[in-house]
Amino acid sequence: MLQLLLVDDERSVVETLAETIPWEECGISVVHEALSGPIALQIMEDHAVDIVITDIKMPGMSGIELITAINSKWPHVRTILLTGYADFDYAKQAIVQNTFDYLLKPVSDEDLIDSVERVVKQIKEKWEEVASYRKTLYTLNENLPLLRANTLNELLRGSNQSTLADKLALLELPFAAGDQVCMMLIRMEERFAEMPGQDSALMEYAICNITSEIMQNDYHIWHARDAHDYIVILVKPRNPAVAGAGARSLLERYAAQIQTNVQNYLKGAISVLVGGQGTFPGQVKEIYEHAVTSMRRKMGHGKGLFVTTQEALDSSPMNTVWSLYEPPTLISLLDAGRFDDVEAKIRHIFRDMLETNGEQDMSEQLIEAYHVLAGAFSYIIHKNGKLLSSVLSPEALKFFHAPAYTTAAQLMEWSIRILQGIREDADQELKDNHSTIVRAVRSFIDANLAKDVSLPAIADHVHLHPVYLSKIYKAETGEPLTEYVYRLRMEKAAFLLRTTPSKVFEIAEIVGYNNTAYFIRVFKKFFDVTPQEYRDDEGR
Repeated sequence: MLQLLLVDDERSVVETLAETIPWEECGISVVHEALSGPIALQIMEDHAVDIVITDIKMPGMSGIELITAINSKWPHVRTILLTGYADFDYAKQAIVQNTFDYLLKPVSDEDLIDSVERVVKQIKEKWEEVASYRKTLYTLNENLPLLRANTLNELLRGSNQSTLADKLALLELPFAAGDQVCMMLIRMEERFAEMPGQDSALMEYAICNITSEIMQNDYHIWHARDAHDYIVILVKPRNPAVAGAGARSLLERYAAQIQTNVQNYLKGAISVLVGGQGTFPGQVKEIYEHAVTSMRRKMGHGKGLFVTTQEALDSSPMNTVWSLYEPPTLISLLDAGRFDDVEAKIRHIFRDMLETNGEQDMSEQLIEAYHVLAGAFSYIIHKNGKLLSSVLSPEALKFFHAPAYTTAAQLMEWSIRILQGIREDADQELKDNHSTIVRAVRSFIDANLAKDVSLPAIADHVHLHPVYLSKIYKAETGEPLTEYVYRLRMEKAAFLLRTTPSKVFEIAEIVGYNNTAYFIRVFKKFFDVTPQEYRDDEGR
């Protein structure tokens, strides 16, 4: 859905158009209003406007000057000129400024709707072309290193591998299921570690280039920077016959050469660990975790070290419940309000625990899981400015003070019950907040019906973005906000026509229309009769 800006020095014109045209049916989600060129430009600065409909004859900045300014700063914005002056000179200037259309006032709703629908179609076709295969392929190639690194990081975390083969093909990575792979970890040290982010990224790029230059004849190389700031190098022999001790010896020689070249040419130290070997992709995560553990145990805080780990991958179950700490973490998911994902992660944690331990004693793992889960739940409740007792039931709260579980199933059930309480509290808070916003909006409109009650003005009053406010209001009430303003004006006008002797032009001003002719037009559109006919009918 697009955003549109109406510009005219007559308030009644912009308000009438804003209220009476079915903008959502035309593909417009937000309509902004401006009474002058400078105000229009300020709105353009603050909002992502796609279409501008402007009058030509305005005090100060003319419509031609306005679209000239728009074209210079926002060339993607489409403009439509709306004017009462049927002058060919103006039309020529509009053509020079690439104006999409030129309509004469008084314009019919049908002509305006037709023009807007055509420009909306043109904008959509443009963005469809941008998202075309050719453009996507170009963008993919531009971002190939980043996409490859992200995919490797997903693999290191053990993320879902169901679409891995398709990703590898798309990213032109010569790795396939069943390949034998090895891993190296590189830790940047000394001056590298002290560099700001951009310079550090350049050094990472240079180190990876050196690695590729040295190893490319014998190995396919795939690299990424992990969460520990290590450079992870996943390698696959180009010749499948290269295996066993000989392959490892070759890899170690290359690693030593990389370390030397980085020192000589980049003038900085790195520590290198040559990790284990395994099958792609199933054992990549295991190789990586083993390598990280070895890096911590064998290198510690030493500088410029070279270590090789020849131990076989540990086939015995690890005590740590890894899924408790894998990103996205419970805390990050709770922070983002992704409650379905939190529940899925909880079930995944306990499924992993059961699969890893089988019938063995899990008491230690259950203690670990309980404290991580209870800490995450306490964190999000306290971050929202609440006490545990205000969100959780007394029975659930009792579990925090005196944990009472003997099985993984009991702890999982408690965790999901706590999550449900947090979710219900968040939903209620959101609903209460939205109800408060709707009340504030209606109060503002009621008090300012004769003034500026455009969507941007209302949004500014409640300190929300117009698009967001529009969505909230419609979700809560089932009615677009602009339609509510229009209906309220018409209902109040009808009430005044029935109950007061006020003249039509006076009633028009009371409900926010300075132009009586426009008021009569919109009133007739709403009630199918003119204000005077309505009064006469009611008086009979």
